Amino acid sequence: MLPRERFEALQRKHTMLSTLIEREENLPSSNESYVRQLKRQKLMIKDILAGVRTDLMEEARTRGRA
Repeated sequence: MLPRERFEALQRKHTMLSTLIEREENLPSSNESYVRQLKRQKLMIKDILAGVRTDLMEEARTRGRA
């Protein structure tokens, strides 16, 4: 998968996790363990997104020099 496609897929997953977390937290009997798991996944994706974003910026700089 190309960096831009990967970045966009990760952004969609990050957004989906945000929605799931919000829904679960608003349930009267929310599962705290499940919410923590979702939040960990979301944080991992955020870290990966930062790396992919860096790769995309480096790629753009490299193209600018060529």
